[in-house]
Amino acid sequence: MFSEKHPLLIESIFRLRKWVKENLPIENSLIAYDLILLLSIHNYANGHVTVKQIFASLPHSSTAVRSHYQRFIDDGWIEHYLDPQDKRIKYVRPTGKFIDLINSYIETIEEIYIVKDRKNM
Repeated sequence: MFSEKHPLLIESIFRLRKWVKENLPIENSLIAYDLILLLSIHNYANGHVTVKQIFASLPHSSTAVRSHYQRFIDDGWIEHYLDPQDKRIKYVRPTGKFIDLINSYIETIEEIYIVKDRKNM
């Protein structure tokens, strides 16, 4: 028998999946979703990540990652910049458009999953 919490959690998962489908540029691909999450983590953790690190960090084929990665560049979600000391190193950073979208994503997660009023706890 299911716990009383299960229907509410499952409903919340559906709500978040609907938002993701309607707002994130993933085209129903977990590869693109993983790429977005990885870029977000690196952006907030240390502010920069190399192209090489991106491709090495994802558990998908480089061909599959490359197609989504290139689409993100072409659509203005991410951009490259060179290391000031070593021009052979190419970094990736999210654009303002990407950051705004991820901030909306986080707000949506908070609205769906996090209890705003914890007085009853």
